[in-house]
Amino acid sequence: MLGSKNKKTANVNARIGSIIGADMVVEGTITSNEAVRIDGKVKGDVSSEGALVIGDTGMVVGNIKGADIMIAGTVEGDLVSGGRTEVASTGRIMGNIQTRSLIVDENAIFQGQCNMNSAGTKMIEEVVE
Repeated sequence: MLGSKNKKTANVNARIGSIIGADMVVEGTITSNEAVRIDGKVKGDVSSEGALVIGDTGMVVGNIKGADIMIAGTVEGDLVSGGRTEVASTGRIMGNIQTRSLIVDENAIFQGQCNMNSAGTKMIEEVVE
């Protein structure tokens, strides 16, 4: 899914405003008003009002929040998405997911619980903010 050339993924990649490169290590909270792509390592919470893409070399140890979340790397923490969460075959999630819709490719790893209640998503987003 993440590697495919589908229109939605291509549009998200075209509008990414911030990139954490594969050689970068960031410690602390990241907040963005636009889409973010992480190919390096982040130790801390990540929040984006746009899409959040964790590339196959990316790793986040902390909670993440985004309008749409696409995971090809590793996340150790909880996820909150107001839209869609997609986990590629190379993706690993160790934490709970709160989202409107979930797509998990074959061979992806997900250890946690998932809640796909749109009313619950709004309540959790208000608490996170």
